[in-house]
This record gives sequence, C-alpha cells and structure tokens, in this order.
Amino acid sequence: MRTLLFPLLAASACSDVSGIENKKSYGPAVAMIDLFTTCYLVKTDVGPILIDACWRAEELRVRLSENGVKPEDVGTVLFTHGHQDHVAGLPLLPNARIAALADEQEVLTTNVKGDATIDEVLTDGQTLRFGSTEVRVYAVPGHTAGSAAFLIDGALLLGDNALVTAKGALGPVPKDRSADPDLNVRSMVALADRLKAEGREVKWLAPAHSGGIEAGAALQTFADANR
Repeated sequence: MRTLLFPLLAASACSDVSGIENKKSYGPAVAMIDLFTTCYLVKTDVGPILIDACWRAEELRVRLSENGVKPEDVGTVLFTHGHQDHVAGLPLLPNARIAALADEQEVLTTNVKGDATIDEVLTDGQTLRFGSTEVRVYAVPGHTAGSAAFLIDGALLLGDNALVTAKGALGPVPKDRSADPDLNVRSMVALADRLKAEGREVKWLAPAHSGGIEAGAALQTFADANR
C-alpha cells in the first residue's frame, strides 16, 4: 500500500473545491484549519475530543486556544486515517488516547512520531459515548485500508474519503491520492446506502480537505452517480 504524506493538499487548492472556513460549526463539530487540512473539535460533557490531530503542533495549539481548549484537555483523538497531515499534531496532546480502526495501525506507525499504538481499536458500526455525545463509527476503506468516517449528532466527518466541490456537490477525491481509489468510491456508495437503511439522519457533511455543507441529498446523489 502506498503511504501518501500530504495526499490532498494540491486537490484542496483547486478552484473547484469549496474553501475551508476556520471555526465553522457543523452541528457539534468545529473546523480547525491548518493550511489545507481540517481537524475537528467536539466539546462533550466529559471534555473535548478531536477528529484527527491536524498537521502542525503549534498551529493546533493556536486553534485549540481559539476555542478555549488546552492541549492537555483533549482526552481522545478519533482518527479518520493516519496520513501525516492528520496526525502530526498528536505529540502536542499529552493525555489523548488514539482511537482508530485496526487496519490503520500500519499507517499510524509510519507517520506518528513516538508511540503510535492504537489505544482503543474501533470496529465498524460501533457506537462510542462521551457523556451524552454519541459517535457512530463507519469503516470506509480505500483512501487507506483503515479509513473511517464518524457520525456525531447529524454531522458526518468524512476525513479524506470525499470532497465538497465549489458548486456544493459531494465528489470523490482525486484518484492518485488514494491507495485504492475505486474501493474508496465503492465504500462511499455503501456508506450512503447504509446510513439510509439505518435511518440515520445526516445534517452536515464535513470533509478534511474542503469546506463542509448541509447534507441535503448530496450524499445520496453521490452514491447514485457512482454505482
């Protein structure tokens, strides 16, 4: 499997991708921008958690401070995947547990400085609870073997599994940015169908390398166009 350090930076700079807005809220998830990468902050009853750990530790420190959070307050980082632009801020977080799908351990080991052992091995379909906040875990292999998406109170955090275009549509990531691009698209189609079958309400779509959008029919439209 290829290890891509900064897989979507060039794609995010393109004019046909929607711009990232720092501190933009998608339901409970607040965007924290680091150049072309977004990690997300979710404040819960038991303290803040992160979706990915951004790229640069000092930039992550600034973004947390903007939201009234200290690095030592973060108890868990849920990783959508382990590419460097999503994990390099992790050493800033002394008390954060690593939570990821088991298939992502190899990528995390490659890109995290220091101990990259997954503290909480996630499983597809699992529901995590942080006080009153529920996080639903979905395996979305393709971008990497252990790529995940997380549904939190209507916000679907997509990592590098898809992008939002400048026209507000959901689109696939560039083929040369994923380990298995065809599997990535199939996984996204399967995720859309699964969420519908489960009756899960998706209010927002929040990728890591583009702006997010109110979901509307965008996820199902993507699925229908890529079957």
